[in-house]
Amino acid sequence: MPVIVMIFVFVPTIVLMVSMPYLTRETISFGVTVSAVQFHSEPLRQMRKSCARISAILHTMLFIVCIICLIYGDEHSKQQSWIIVTYSLAIVVISLVINISYHFKMKSLLPMLPIAQEPSIMAEDTGFWKRNSGLSNNWFLIHVLIIVVSIVTVLLNYDQIPDQIPIHFNSSWNVDRYAAKSYSLVLIPTIIQVFITLLFIFENWSIRRVKQQVQPTDPNRSIRQDVTFRRTWSCFMITASFLLVILFSVVQLNMISLLNINFAIPIILIIIAFIMLYGFALSFWAGQGGSRLERSADYSNVRPVHDDDKWLLGMIYFNRKDPNLIVEKRFGVGWGLNFGHPVSWLILLGIIVLLVVVTRLRG
Repeated sequence: MPVIVMIFVFVPTIVLMVSMPYLTRETISFGVTVSAVQFHSEPLRQMRKSCARISAILHTMLFIVCIICLIYGDEHSKQQSWIIVTYSLAIVVISLVINISYHFKMKSLLPMLPIAQEPSIMAEDTGFWKRNSGLSNNWFLIHVLIIVVSIVTVLLNYDQIPDQIPIHFNSSWNVDRYAAKSYSLVLIPTIIQVFITLLFIFENWSIRRVKQQVQPTDPNRSIRQDVTFRRTWSCFMITASFLLVILFSVVQLNMISLLNINFAIPIILIIIAFIMLYGFALSFWAGQGGSRLERSADYSNVRPVHDDDKWLLGMIYFNRKDPNLIVEKRFGVGWGLNFGHPVSWLILLGIIVLLVVVTRLRG
């Protein structure tokens, strides 16, 4: 079973990481601002191929090693859980090392590329705030309804809940750890549901308000790309968060013995696989900022207005003068935090506090 989970979860993730150099905007190469002509130049084509090839080799080798360890590991101990955790950390480290190394290669190569003009004009979409670029947060009322139903179900059935509640399963989905019944324990999934809902409400709100990047050479096309990109990812945020709320309701019902494990596990695996494949498909279809939509064959040699000095290693945005909390990523597809904004640190602190609280409640 762990091998099946690995294939469903990590194979799409590996494919996405290997393909990442081809999913970014044509004005960003490994975290460095370039013109479209520079992006499509032969040196950068070869650099993208090299990055994808090295990434594919390293991630494939690591994945095979992990699968072998899982097959021959002891399924009745915590060994397999540690293998998956270690593997997850390893793929993050490998991706960071590859991205950072190619970021520095890109910076050293930039002076040798065809000279790009600096922008003489700046385009702005004056109707940006009036556009319907995302779904309403009212959709999250469905999430709230499910959470309320889950809480009521737990409270009404609390007396019938066994004194010992299963909180951990081995790779064969047999219970290998129990904990004494308590309100705090049975409501852990509810706490996670509330956090997930609040987090995705914030994400959906950010999608509608994060600053827009309009290309002066073809502003109408870039506006259409941006609007489509935001709408599709807003739909993803609402759908994914809804499925995650359902997932933790299933976990909770299993904890309190109202749902059989043999029925719960397939539901959980299907939800996880669907969310992964949904995000995977959107990333390849739209690209970063909708850059893969309505692609033009006419490449501009104008380098957009750039703020490379505000991006640490081309990945971490830190700008105290920028009032925007959320900015578009330079590596990957989607949005990230402006770490020069104090609220971003409060968000990180909230995530850490939640992890500590959940860990202590389970312990």
